[in-house]
Amino acid sequence: MPEEIEINNEITENKTVETTELIKENVIISEKEIKTYKCVTLGAFGGSKHIRIDMNEVKLIGKNEIAIDVQACGINFLDIMTRQGLIDQAMKPPFILGSECTGIISEVGDPVIVLLDNGAWSERLVLPIIEKANTNQTNSTTQSGDVECTESNEFGKIKSIILPRPKTLDVNKAAIISFAYIPAYILTYHILNVHSGDGTALGQLMKLIPNVTLIGITSKAKHEKLSKIYDILLEPDQDCVTEIKKLYPNGIDAILDCISGPDTNKLYGMSNLVTGDRKNFLNLAKHWFHIERINPLKLHDENLLLGGFSLKSLLFSRDPNQTETNKLIIDVWNELTKLIDSQKIDPIVDSQWYLDETKEAMMRLQERKNIGKVVLIPKLKEKDVSLLKVLFILFIYMGNIKCHINHLAEETIENTEKPITDETSTNSTAK
Repeated sequence: MPEEIEINNEITENKTVETTELIKENVIISEKEIKTYKCVTLGAFGGSKHIRIDMNEVKLIGKNEIAIDVQACGINFLDIMTRQGLIDQAMKPPFILGSECTGIISEVGDPVIVLLDNGAWSERLVLPIIEKANTNQTNSTTQSGDVECTESNEFGKIKSIILPRPKTLDVNKAAIISFAYIPAYILTYHILNVHSGDGTALGQLMKLIPNVTLIGITSKAKHEKLSKIYDILLEPDQDCVTEIKKLYPNGIDAILDCISGPDTNKLYGMSNLVTGDRKNFLNLAKHWFHIERINPLKLHDENLLLGGFSLKSLLFSRDPNQTETNKLIIDVWNELTKLIDSQKIDPIVDSQWYLDETKEAMMRLQERKNIGKVVLIPKLKEKDVSLLKVLFILFIYMGNIKCHINHLAEETIENTEKPITDETSTNSTAK
């Protein structure tokens, strides 16, 4: 009998080991068969309720295509306006949101920064290469030193520009530098043409020019952190025009407003004004009525200039035949790379959020609670990873229990089916 028990125990252990190995193999096979990646999808124009997290299937890379594993994404006011349908574009929902991100080219391993028309907020990007333009890069960039202009047809026509990432920048700062510092550099050195004499990017670049006084307008809570960048800080509640005239009776040289003044600022919260192609004309007329009229003759008489700047229009031409990257963008990026390497500018990261927290991250930007840029991280939360591990262990454990129960059931059936021997019948008669 002891020998039979030992043999049965060995059989049970062998079956348990085999079952565990089979479960592991099945899990590995299922992972190989279905590979997915997360992305932030806009289902319809409007509020944040239309944002959802989708799982897309990983597609194989085709000819003349590159795959980028996204490490971090930047959130801009442009994304909020895109969500509300305030930006004219050919693409209709559903589509993936996002305009800038940073990651690694999976086949080569080069770190890059990607500027997109839309579709950046994703764990993975597959972009077909159309054209390359060689540029002179410093030692801090990738070995190739190329700026690649690409066009993707995954969700319609999405154009993108791939820039080499400076080695001195970490992932989070690289994800926010393009849409903050490229416009700031162009506005400062190309449009304003400032020489000796709220955006932190503008402040840092202006500080590089001697004899320049900076006046910033921001909430009281941000004054302490921005005092090193700006010479004078005012609050939005103050009569800023009167205060500035007191300080500088002869006037100032330039005013830069990233949200186009208080009139455009109202649009961010007016979800009932626009819903994609459908517009509430009553609210639109009411809003137009309260906007201050601009007289061109008055601008001429007072030597004033009024203009707008859109990086997206500069990056991606509306002409479908135009595939070359704007040379101005390449030149500006080279200059910014030199400033980053010399540590003259340093992007400021306000906070980091996971893809599942995209709504909260956009709300932080919309409510003006940020100091610096808001970053999205595509990877899973640590608690989600630990939860997956626990579920996997529990799955294996339950498989072992099921195998053991099946083995006991088989033994019980075998015992009941055994024929009664003479010895057992004699014992029963004696009893």
